[in-house]
Amino acid sequence: MSFKDYFSQTASDYAIYRPHYPKNLFTFLNTLVQEHGVAWDCATGNGQVANQLVNYFDQVYASDGSEQQISQAQNNERINYFVSLAENSLLESNSIDLITVAQAFHWFNQEAFWTESPDGI
Repeated sequence: MSFKDYFSQTASDYAIYRPHYPKNLFTFLNTLVQEHGVAWDCATGNGQVANQLVNYFDQVYASDGSEQQISQAQNNERINYFVSLAENSLLESNSIDLITVAQAFHWFNQEAFWTESPDGI
């Protein structure tokens, strides 16, 4: 599967200018699930969403197809950053309580992503 890497060249600027999301979004997302063990922020970019999810989940996996984007992410001991395409995360089935994708879903092979989603969404 090919990855159209449009953002690695500007990863440091992307970290500065990517929008931040309001707290009430994460409060709402928190209400959508009963378990709060593990969240997956797919196509995390530099981790803005992942860094908010740790306020609600014990562990956060945050993946992106761009190693340069991941290298710009803020470290947090409860976030496991890794380079992976959305359609091939290698996360264990039925291991994720919440999956988020902020501003990237349109880049995915969506049919393959639905099949890949660890919870079979």
